[in-house]
Amino acid sequence: MKQTFTRLTAGLLLALSLFAGPLSVPALAEGEETAPPAASEPAPEPTPAPTQDPGTVPATSGEVYVTEAAVTDTAGGEVQQVKEGDRINVVLRLVDHPAATYNVTADEIVARVNSTIFTYTGTAEVSQLTEGEDAQGAYYTYVLLFRDVIFNGGGNQFAINLSYQNTSMAMQQLAPVLGQCSTEAKENKTPSLIVRSSSYGTETITAGSPFTLSLTLYATNGTEAVNDVVASVTLPEGVTMSGGSLSTYLGSMSAGSTRDVSFNLQAGAGFSAGVANITVNMVGAGADTGTAVSGSTTVSVPISQPDRFELGQLQVSDSIYLGDTATVTLNFVNKGRNPVANLEASLTGENLGADMTQQYIGNVNAGTENSVDFDLVPTTTGTVTGSIVLNYEAEDGSLKTVSKDFSINVMEMPAYDDTMMDPGMMEPTAQPGLPVWGIVLIAVAVVVAVVAVILVVRRRKKKKAAALADLEADDEDL
Repeated sequence: MKQTFTRLTAGLLLALSLFAGPLSVPALAEGEETAPPAASEPAPEPTPAPTQDPGTVPATSGEVYVTEAAVTDTAGGEVQQVKEGDRINVVLRLVDHPAATYNVTADEIVARVNSTIFTYTGTAEVSQLTEGEDAQGAYYTYVLLFRDVIFNGGGNQFAINLSYQNTSMAMQQLAPVLGQCSTEAKENKTPSLIVRSSSYGTETITAGSPFTLSLTLYATNGTEAVNDVVASVTLPEGVTMSGGSLSTYLGSMSAGSTRDVSFNLQAGAGFSAGVANITVNMVGAGADTGTAVSGSTTVSVPISQPDRFELGQLQVSDSIYLGDTATVTLNFVNKGRNPVANLEASLTGENLGADMTQQYIGNVNAGTENSVDFDLVPTTTGTVTGSIVLNYEAEDGSLKTVSKDFSINVMEMPAYDDTMMDPGMMEPTAQPGLPVWGIVLIAVAVVVAVVAVILVVRRRKKKKAAALADLEADDEDL
């Protein structure tokens, strides 16, 4: 800090030359004990407390007062005039009797800006702390440096609060006048209305679903409030209100303030445009000037059709023999209104013995179905489980994953005795014969049939013999 302030003081000598006072005093490193000047070098006499002359340095708080003030640009160059919005460095040299009374160190002195005319956060840097004595007693003189101060306009009094840590001393208030700063009043400015942020809840809205459009409106910086602020939305085709009104009355908004507003909306089930462009409109009027204020912006909300890619039945055998091949088949269908892209199928599980575990299927158009097959050759007996996993890209670009599990009971192949023949090569065995009573019945039936035939033959012979006898008798009569 010692080197920093030494360089800065050297750069500001020209700016400070218009003020009388001792500048060539040794700078103390932070935390270094304050030593009185040597006897051969008499202590510098402070400049008496200045009068309230706005062209010089009217800054006093009884026993604490400003003896010199300088304004430079942020690079350390001299500044003749400071306009609203400029950034400057402010350097003040103080005479401080209470600081000497309580023997404070440089790091215990805290100076803050207390003015809306200037914007500065934090505390000033303190250096060149030396001792002196005048008619009022002992005093310290030191330099305060405020870096990168923003001049907001509307005055030129650089009001500061000066306090001392680790002591019971009261806070001192000083207000030196910086003559380089313009004292012209700020130009009256009506804020603009803009949408600072928007949200619709999720990354993508599904068609047919309600959603809330949340907005944060912002009244930009100005010098007056905006009255009668109204926010409204203009909806595209396929998006409607699910409740409430298309416009909301917000009342008055001060410059630099924000207000939250929300609209309950509904995406139609048939919305297929992909993105709903919703226009947000804002109107109002300046509270003092009556100047009309308006603004609009477009909020783009992605809306996608619902993903209706569904898995169908999984087909696989309940059980197989170890070493045999089983096929597992998974059916799927795209019931949505949009195609799904880059469909991939993978087989997962242990001891499945599948040569192929990945298949690229590609795009599946809306309203179509298909299936994927994997051949399994299990390597262990028992229950073997696995899954078929499908990965695809939905219409909104998101990656989706669906899967279905399966299980197969794997059994040992049955073993055969070496002495046994192949059942297919064995000759058929003789069928068991009929029982005895069956044979008897068949024999009786055969005998009855033979007797019947004999009787019929004999009867025919008798008839034929009788017919021949009658013919012979007729011949004799002739």
